[in-house]
Amino acid sequence: MIYSVKQVIKLGNNILKYIFIIIVMGCIGFGIYKMSQNNKAQTNETVDQTSTVTTIQTDLRLAVSNFDTINPLLSNNRNVQEISKIIYEPLVTLKEDYKIQYCLAEEIAKTDDLNYVIKLRHGVLWQDGTSFTSNDVKFTVDLIKNGGFNTIYANNLNAVVGLEVIDETTLKMTLSAPTDFFEYHLTFPILSANHYAGQEFTTSEKNISPIGTGLFKIATVDSNVIKLTQNELYWDSSKSPMAKEININLYNSTGELYNAFKNGEIDLIDVKIENVEEYIGSIGYKKIEYKSRNYDFLTFNTQNTVFADANVRKAISKMIDKNNIVASCLGAGYVSSNFSLDMGNWLYTKDLSVQTNTEEAAQILIRCRLGI
Repeated sequence: MIYSVKQVIKLGNNILKYIFIIIVMGCIGFGIYKMSQNNKAQTNETVDQTSTVTTIQTDLRLAVSNFDTINPLLSNNRNVQEISKIIYEPLVTLKEDYKIQYCLAEEIAKTDDLNYVIKLRHGVLWQDGTSFTSNDVKFTVDLIKNGGFNTIYANNLNAVVGLEVIDETTLKMTLSAPTDFFEYHLTFPILSANHYAGQEFTTSEKNISPIGTGLFKIATVDSNVIKLTQNELYWDSSKSPMAKEININLYNSTGELYNAFKNGEIDLIDVKIENVEEYIGSIGYKKIEYKSRNYDFLTFNTQNTVFADANVRKAISKMIDKNNIVASCLGAGYVSSNFSLDMGNWLYTKDLSVQTNTEEAAQILIRCRLGI
């Protein structure tokens, strides 16, 4: 198994900016993180205050090329999908270890193999001050399943055949067949039913700036920039991002985006290509690499009588130096793996790595031949 590597790249000429990185999990996106460090005075020491004054710049500049729409259900733009997670929220999201974390849902109870009762969080407001209710969830589910447009979230609800609104904060969802880990399918963004009332969804002018329940809201939109500001009505008071304003600069092409980054017009970009240095150079910024969800899977054909023997497969695994293969054939931007969920996933409970050892491999084959 060979993973491609994604990169988050940030300008290094302003260490006093707070940058929040929005993370796409597949179930993971982009989250918001602090980018700078403050000089903090120790409580038991006398410090000259004039030497610890720090100027904090609380705005952040992101970018999208080939922009289509900010509506997360309609957009096919990967960068929009990542950024939209701070504007629109799902019923459940994922923690760093990929465990379920309730978001707009407060509780999900599986009553049998086909039925789930969903209790929504009380007191959540849309960014226009209206209340979030079960009708919004039903509206969104109906759009994804029956809206007549392509959306990346369509597969999330393939098994859903019924959704009943019980009261303002309770729904019952019915599946056509048992689905393992079904809660993980409830990570699609919820949109406001009232916002689109009386409008044709796909052509509505409301798609210019749909409202959400997230940490940030759309303040202004023009042909070049979408400006986000903090949502003062956000339901979780424990979250207080350092960034006060986020500007999403819009570009016609990826080439324009790269040039803007090199010219210092963007603070952070998220890229998938391995040779990004060819376009933006190699100095003047810092980068963070992380495994993407894309991988090539190589396995034995166990229908072959030779490979049907587990000992033979084990021996061959120890003969293959996957790291050397990746380095010589694919170069930078790829890493080897023995398990598809080894990116900090809670299901990865033990070390599954296989170390190259030709001598041990030979001994395994000898024992196999001798029948011992």
